Amino acid sequence: MSPIHASLPVAHTIFSSLRPYQLSVPEVSRDRCLGAAVEVALGIIQGPSVELSRGIIKRSGGNCRILACVGGPCTFGPGSVPHSVKHPNYAYLEKTAMKWMESLGHEAQRHSTVVDIFCAGQCPVRVPVLQPLAKCSGGVLLLHDDFGEAFGVNLQRASTRAAGSHGLFEIRCSDNMLVTQVIGPGEEASPDSHETFKHDSSFCIQMHSVEEAQSFSVSMETKCDIKSDFVFFQFAVHYSNVYQAEITRVITMRLQTVDGLSAYLASVQEDVASVIIGKRTVLRARTASDAIDMRQSIDERVKDIALKFGTQAPKSKLYRFPKELASLPECLFHLKRGPLLGSIIGHEDERSVLRNLFLNTSFDLSLRMLAPRCIMHREGGTFEELPAYDLVMQPNAAVVLDHGTDIFIWLGAELAAQEGQSAAALAACRTLAEELSEQRFPAPRILSFKEALRLDILSHALSQLTKTLLMSRSQGFHNYGRLPLTKGLG
Repeated sequence: MSPIHASLPVAHTIFSSLRPYQLSVPEVSRDRCLGAAVEVALGIIQGPSVELSRGIIKRSGGNCRILACVGGPCTFGPGSVPHSVKHPNYAYLEKTAMKWMESLGHEAQRHSTVVDIFCAGQCPVRVPVLQPLAKCSGGVLLLHDDFGEAFGVNLQRASTRAAGSHGLFEIRCSDNMLVTQVIGPGEEASPDSHETFKHDSSFCIQMHSVEEAQSFSVSMETKCDIKSDFVFFQFAVHYSNVYQAEITRVITMRLQTVDGLSAYLASVQEDVASVIIGKRTVLRARTASDAIDMRQSIDERVKDIALKFGTQAPKSKLYRFPKELASLPECLFHLKRGPLLGSIIGHEDERSVLRNLFLNTSFDLSLRMLAPRCIMHREGGTFEELPAYDLVMQPNAAVVLDHGTDIFIWLGAELAAQEGQSAAALAACRTLAEELSEQRFPAPRILSFKEALRLDILSHALSQLTKTLLMSRSQGFHNYGRLPLTKGLG
């Protein structure tokens, strides 16, 4: 239980003793006892935390983190599932394993221990079984193609990021406001888990862990007409940091009420509105069929906004989208086509992992996962930010597309043919990609392509909004007809 820096020789000896699997058993049929391994790790963590000298009792567990490196499903011991999904009782056994993993995650959370699960390789890991363990403990579950660079970077960043424990997030607001939904890494706290004041109407969330790379999306409604000039909000966070010190942070703010519709729309931050709408939508997309329904609901939501706040076009039944929210429909279009709800990613497990990450991660990463950022390399080593349309993929250009969990670098055919210039452009783009993701967790994959080699992959990632807008002029509102292009970026 000594710190890793104090036991480096022992750690090196352990890792250097690992050897490749030598038996001929197929990868999917091998026995793995992840549940028992995490139980043992929790027991080791809790062991020394019983009592100290002078009768001082230390909170069991402290702030600890378990990093599980997984190459396949848990198939032996508690929390296990059969090797094959064709097993006659697989559905029942999977449900039982999910409940056990959820219970183990809550046990880890009670002892201030976060469980991060890093999956790698081509063997199915049964994401529905592993997800409850990471989620309930306050950790993350990530999928990797192999145990390569991205896996190593994420493992390193996970082991060094600080996390608080025993966190409570309280929301208070004026009497005429009502908190209707909170989306994020937590659950509603029980009344006996926090102090309350007399006539206190606060909304309290018990946080699974407290980290910088997290966020909560709060939705509110008005109980009645607001007659005052201001509405007041207070957000309080109470938690224990890595040194077991009790920390409290309180933010109190007021928002001015407005009478005019134009002033109201001008006060809306389009990026924030897009992320909140995206999280509310993705939360309901629990299965592949749900995702299809949610894609249809996005069309209806955009239509409702235009009918409520837009203006009707002359001599037409179509409505123009309000100019104050010009970029909102484009962000929602990216959500509809992208990996969260679309079909870019091949397997439902991958989409499930991305959706769970999107619901809990920071605002900046959520925005990039929702709507990619497109940056073009210019002569002289400079960069210019452009709208994420496929028109930017010019044969003489180099483009960086930041999609949050993946960063794509694309070289046009003419540029790729010039060996010296293409090498310089590729190096500059890769440096930019590394700078953009230097502090990001999880660390994104950085993938490079040349035109005519893997153009189809990047074309899926890039928005084809320009084509859709041109086609939709004669197809009615459900295809975003009459919606203006986004405002210039950069």
